[in-house]
Amino acid sequence: PLLRLSEDSADVVVRAGERGRVALAVATDCHADLAVEAHVISPWGTWEWIGPAAVGAVLPAAGQVRLEFDVAPPAPTVPGQWWALVRVAAAGELLYTPAVRVVVR
Repeated sequence: PLLRLSEDSADVVVRAGERGRVALAVATDCHADLAVEAHVISPWGTWEWIGPAAVGAVLPAAGQVRLEFDVAPPAPTVPGQWWALVRVAAAGELLYTPAVRVVVR
């Protein structure tokens, strides 16, 4: 396959004012390097503290690349539970990760 998930992110549990990460690895069986762009998707109200909104990387031929997004709810964030997923694009293909829980304690 052109794009496949080789490591998906685990749920993220943080306290307000602390940092966590949504991290994943994407792989390819393609025999050429691919430019990839990944966008984190989360509910309104979390956009200011989950990001950056997009990251780019080069996925090496027949290799993998790790992509990471910070989860950094500011100190006054009310505890709660949300979700996040990542859409990865390369060479006209799209790959969506499963959603993970984002919990602020």
